[in-house]
Amino acid sequence: MTKKFKYFFIFLFLLSCGYTPVYQIKKDSNFKIDTINFSGDKNIGREIIRGLENFEVNDAKNIFDLNLNTLKQESIVTKDKKGNATSYKLVLEVEMNLINKSNNKNYEKKFSKVTTYNSKKNQFELDQYKINLEKNMISQILQDMNIFLGIIGNDI
Repeated sequence: MTKKFKYFFIFLFLLSCGYTPVYQIKKDSNFKIDTINFSGDKNIGREIIRGLENFEVNDAKNIFDLNLNTLKQESIVTKDKKGNATSYKLVLEVEMNLINKSNNKNYEKKFSKVTTYNSKKNQFELDQYKINLEKNMISQILQDMNIFLGIIGNDI
């Protein structure tokens, strides 16, 4: 009988904790991203645009144009005695330029993520690992962009 109460209280506590996602875009925001233009790496640009599609508020007062410039750099950090690469460095940079259509006010911000990783013996595993790293870094950049856009939305 006490086990049932114990599970009931745990369940009740979890239901009433008031969880809300930290990086959730608020639907009551007062701005809208109208057009998104990007240049640079296509894969990064597409993923960021897909992540920013939530900023579609129909009755927004402030309408923005968004220009993105994406850059992806891969370089070899260390090599072994034979000259084969043993570790790599991956840099993702996104330069964001927001332009308010009503008053032509500009907001600029540069987001950057850097990571290093070791080489793998199997080239397929290395390629899959690079893809996963890139997706994780894009997700982190999207979270940072979401926070920045939330700050701008509160300042308007």
